[in-house]
Amino acid sequence: MAIHTSASAAASTHTSAPAAASTPTPATASAPLTAAAAAGGHTPLPYTPNCRRLLRDADHLLIGVSPGNGYFSIPTLTRVFRWAHATFQRVDVIVPDRSLASNYRAQGYPDQAAHKKARTEVSCVRRRIRRAFERSEIPGEDQHTHLLSDLAQSDAYQRLHLRVRDALTTDERTHAICRKVSARAVPRAAAGSGTASEPGTAAGSGEDGRAKPGGTGSDAAALALEYLIDELPFFMDTPSILGVSSSLVSYHAPVGFADLLYTGAGPLHAAANQGFVLLKDHAAQY
Repeated sequence: MAIHTSASAAASTHTSAPAAASTPTPATASAPLTAAAAAGGHTPLPYTPNCRRLLRDADHLLIGVSPGNGYFSIPTLTRVFRWAHATFQRVDVIVPDRSLASNYRAQGYPDQAAHKKARTEVSCVRRRIRRAFERSEIPGEDQHTHLLSDLAQSDAYQRLHLRVRDALTTDERTHAICRKVSARAVPRAAAGSGTASEPGTAAGSGEDGRAKPGGTGSDAAALALEYLIDELPFFMDTPSILGVSSSLVSYHAPVGFADLLYTGAGPLHAAANQGFVLLKDHAAQY
């Protein structure tokens, strides 16, 4: 959950969500918030003044934990869970699984191998989340973990998902930004699979079920785009999906589409009660 790290984050334990170079510097947190957060090893940096307001409300935080991203170790998850539950009234964790296989196909895995790898990575990250909750000693009734594929069944999510697809079809700027963010994941994905790839190229399928160079950049970018399309509804309006009054999505690195959602007036502008915080983890090396 950038959520948009995609499976390409497996390329390195330090890989993060693709970020647009022109993305503005997030607004800094107020002094009391910063001091309290730093005491727990984290500093939340709200993206806009409205995000800062939502942070002060501290109603709800959504934590996206991406399969295949080595940043999300058990110690790291334990720290962020402890901080989040001490700061917000409710915390939900989401594992973006629905289009994960598409990202592995973008790497060059054949369809069957891509789905198998996706299942393996999702199972692995869910085990890490469970163990992190155990270490954090957060009560079981406060542990809320979801697969994106389960939440995608809701009417609210499906309406938002249609908005995303419509915007990509009808709005040139939206399409260009989302395509650029997704395309940047492609060479990283190929590197993570052990194959060489130049930017803008994709991998084809090898007979042994592993990624193999080949294909076109357009094919790979289209596959990677599906992962982003599935994530965007939560950056736009988590409250309508989870039934909370307001929400912030957190991530440990900038996301390249934040400006599109939080500072623009385009078709995917986020709801007033939805925000984003860049979560600085002082104990992590990335």
